[in-house]
Amino acid sequence: MHGTKVTLAELGWDEMASVVDRAPETRWKLVFSSERTGTGAMSMGLAEIPPGRKLPLHHHEPPEIYHALEGEGLVEIDGTAHALEPGVSVFIPGNASHVTRNTGGGPLRFLFVFPTDSLEDVVYHFEERA
Repeated sequence: MHGTKVTLAELGWDEMASVVDRAPETRWKLVFSSERTGTGAMSMGLAEIPPGRKLPLHHHEPPEIYHALEGEGLVEIDGTAHALEPGVSVFIPGNASHVTRNTGGGPLRFLFVFPTDSLEDVVYHFEERA
């Protein structure tokens, strides 16, 4: 196995069909996902939430990790709030209800990682709308 390299700046924005209805202003890039990169066991994407917007309250079976790259935000996991800023990583347990808000003046960008072959394997269960 030789590994796989991806350059974020070269990727276009994607539509995540399972999420777009509930968070239409949030943008996504699929970074590692088996259907696109031929990788397995882990998947990763980049999310961008505009100022004043949120990724609404939801949960999914697999655990997730966020790593903030840019902006300021807040992720609330089962009622506990965690500040997001560049360099901060947060672990979200499987099936934990969480909402992510952009609290800053610019875009909130963060990587999200799942222990799944594909991002398509993650089924989002929304509990509210953006």
